[in-house]
Amino acid sequence: MGIFDRKVLIVEDEPLIRGLISANLEADGFVVRAAGSTAEARKVAEDFDPDIAILDIELGDGPTGIDLALILRRKHPEIALVFLTHIPEPRVVGIDNRAIPRNAAYLVKDRMADPGVLRQAIEAAVRDRVSKDFRDDKNVQHQLSEVSRSQLAVLQMVALGLSNQQIAAERGTTVRAVENLVKRAFEAAGIDLETSNNPRVTAAREFIKVAGMPHGR
Repeated sequence: MGIFDRKVLIVEDEPLIRGLISANLEADGFVVRAAGSTAEARKVAEDFDPDIAILDIELGDGPTGIDLALILRRKHPEIALVFLTHIPEPRVVGIDNRAIPRNAAYLVKDRMADPGVLRQAIEAAVRDRVSKDFRDDKNVQHQLSEVSRSQLAVLQMVALGLSNQQIAAERGTTVRAVENLVKRAFEAAGIDLETSNNPRVTAAREFIKVAGMPHGR
């Protein structure tokens, strides 16, 4: 079977993006099925038996694309995996970077301006030769690169509009401890507390710019 005769499962919750990826890969000769959620993808995979899965990471409330990738690997051990996401690295949305399955490619959606990149990433994943060129989570620098995991969690709650009192209750700690953590998170994110008129608004904007709109609790 040639690389462009293979069956591809696309899992993307944004209909426009899902349609564009599907159309491009069908034009290249791939046999394509698409799904908009983890639950739908699992049903499609049962009948379709895909050779390749192209997965967004954030698929709304519930299991992530990484969760789905692990499920698919158990059912289809030889499946090639390509994550296609706006998230520069999983940890900005609270997922351990080490959760990415072995030999999976990871592309940020901005790279889709070059239509050949996705095909190249697919080929690398199929051949078990995913190089650093197709692991954007290890290469892309962003505004939150220097922010720790606990600081990212706090920034996410700030982006959700939670007060320090609410964050303290969520984390089971004191308001004073949260104030210190918020201050360190803002500093790590490069937010100047002296010049910013509203540091919380600035922090929320920077978080959303990198990680997208956070899901509510």
